[in-house]
Order: sequence, then C-alpha cells, then structure tokens
Amino acid sequence: MRVLVQGAGPAGVALALALRRHGIVTHLVDRASADRRDGFAVGLHGSGHRAVEQLGLLPALQAQAVPLGEARYLYADGREHFRYDYRRIASAMNGRMLMIMRDALQDVLIGTAKDIDIRFQLSVSALEQDAGGVSVALSDGSEERYDAVIGADGYRSGVRRLVFGDSADPVRNLGYRIAAWHCRPTKPLKASVVGMADVDRHATLYALPNGEAATLFCWRDTDEQRLNAAERQKRIFEVFGGWAEPVASALGDCAYWEGCFVDTVSQIEMPCWSKGRVALLGDAAWCPTFLSGQGTSLAVAGAVVLAEELADQAPQIAFASYERRLRPAVTRVQAGSRRIAGQYVPTSERSMRLQGWLAPALFSRLLLPIVARRMALAQIEFDTFV
Repeated sequence: MRVLVQGAGPAGVALALALRRHGIVTHLVDRASADRRDGFAVGLHGSGHRAVEQLGLLPALQAQAVPLGEARYLYADGREHFRYDYRRIASAMNGRMLMIMRDALQDVLIGTAKDIDIRFQLSVSALEQDAGGVSVALSDGSEERYDAVIGADGYRSGVRRLVFGDSADPVRNLGYRIAAWHCRPTKPLKASVVGMADVDRHATLYALPNGEAATLFCWRDTDEQRLNAAERQKRIFEVFGGWAEPVASALGDCAYWEGCFVDTVSQIEMPCWSKGRVALLGDAAWCPTFLSGQGTSLAVAGAVVLAEELADQAPQIAFASYERRLRPAVTRVQAGSRRIAGQYVPTSERSMRLQGWLAPALFSRLLLPIVARRMALAQIEFDTFV
C-alpha cells in the first residue's frame, strides 16, 4: 500500500511513523517551508502520551519537555488571583502528562522520520479517485498514484476543501482569537506558569529553560478576518496594552514578533471524516481548539489508530473503523472545549471571582481525582506495537 499524507505537522508525521511500523510506504507533502517555527506549547497526556511512547518517542520528548511546577495567576494590575501546582495534575494522571514546545515536538518527529519521504513547499492541487486508487496532481506539476490520501493539514485543510468542497462549512468560530510567540521577560518568571486575566482577556506565559517564555494570549473577538503582521501586533497591543509584568515585557520584546502566531479559536465539526479513499486526521477533521488542551494528544493518538486500521484492510473499511473508534472521544472533547471557553476567558467580574475560587478547588486533593477521571473520558484504546 502507498499512502500520501498532506501535512507534516505532529498528526501527519506521527501517522507516517506509525504506518512505517506496519510496513506501509508513506510520502508526506507540506505547503510550508521546512524551517517554519511555531512558538507555542502543546500538551501530550493520556492517550497522546501513550501514543508517543508506543512510537518510541517518549525519551526524546521528555528531554525537551517544558518543566511544570507551580502555576500563579494574577489580575491585569499584577495582584495575585490564585495559584495551583501542575505536579499534582501529573501525579493524578499517573505521570502521563507532558508539556513541550511545538517546535521541539516537531524536531523530534522529523528527526525520527529521516528515512521517510517528506517534501516541503509542495501541496496537493487536485485529486481524482477511482476503484483502484487516487490520482494526485501536486503543485509542482507532477502527478502520482496512491492507494489512499490523508489530509493532516490543519483546520484550514486544503485536502478537506478539495474533497468536500467549500459549500459544507465545518468551521464553528467560538468567538475568540489566540496569539502565541516567544519573548524574553525583563525578570525571570516567578512560577513555571504565570497567567493574567481580566474580563474578556487572558494571557499565559510558560517559563522555558533558556530564560525565554512561551506566551499564549486569548481574547474575545468575533471578527473572523485573518490579520497581517502589522494588524496582529496592533490588535494585541490594543487588547493587552497597559497590563502589569510579565505581560508588559512580553509586549515590549519586539525581537520575537516575526514568529507570532495569531488566529481565530475555531472548531472543525465534520459529519464524516472520509470520502472514498481520502480521509482527514487531526485538526483537519476535528480541531477541538487549544481550550481543550487535548488537540495534539488526539492528533497523535488518532494517527496510531488510523495506522492500525490501514494495516490490514482496504482504505474505505479502515476509515470507517477509524472514525467509529475515535468519534466518541472527539465529541466529548469538543463539547468540553465549548463549555470551558467562558471560564478560561472571564466574561464578567463575577466570572473572574468564580474562576479564582473554582480553579484552586478543582486542583485540590479532594477534587483532583474527579478531574483526572473526566480527562480519562477522552482516552482512546489502541493496540501495542509488536
């Protein structure tokens, strides 16, 4: 079997690695350049943690992990709001919890896939299916033939658009915008994670071992238009200007703005993830948004499941089984993401006060086991590689 995967991010490369273990030839293409860098942190826990462990990636990822300890949350003027300890969460998850910069995750994945054909600045421009396979036209003018094609190319998926068309719009905008970049605070952060919140605005900074910080800013914004580089910086300053440290120095560190990622917070809700010999994976199929904290975990676990199904059956049958196994977990995670939006970004002074009480309570010794069990509802079962 020959499989083409569009998208050389975590979902696509994890799928290629899993397919390789099953002896399936895989080619990857990605319209971005090989040196693309994304400055945000992602989590691997539960099924995602088990998936990277099965792929043999866990030791390398642990060596690059963002150290997590105390989380300290402040008001926009710098007064303390509440705090809790991430180590308690990790303990409740039996150690199956890992935070890592997406760049570092990508480096480990690509480094492990050196013998897999990955071509950057190349994408699928057209495809045509028949009973025997998929004929693919690529953006460089070349044409190739595959048994199956997988779109793992993000929530703005080009493969999804080619196969399902523009008429069926699967994007649900949750009414927020997100920004992420690296910065170097003028003073070291006083905790592993420092968050700041005000009505309709939330900022988080993660301390990195090199003295830098990874930022994650989120604010209420119903405008769905994409922003250019100048508009991004202007919008972020309008929303977060005047905040106390460490947000103040994050905004002032202009050296890192070139790599700033800004986008809407949107879910992808597809009634079906495949059509014939073409299937979608990860954010292209079910983007749960960063609010879920499980997007990357679902993507890599989904890659392992999809590889299992493709290992010993025809693509159409494999895709149906893959969706049947994953759909319940994805549905639960997406529903949870929609519910948590108004708690993560406070909608009023009252919700600010509620957040200050609820967050520490949820991570207390009494309630944390319940939280861990709820997180376990999104677990995905898959076989152990032999």
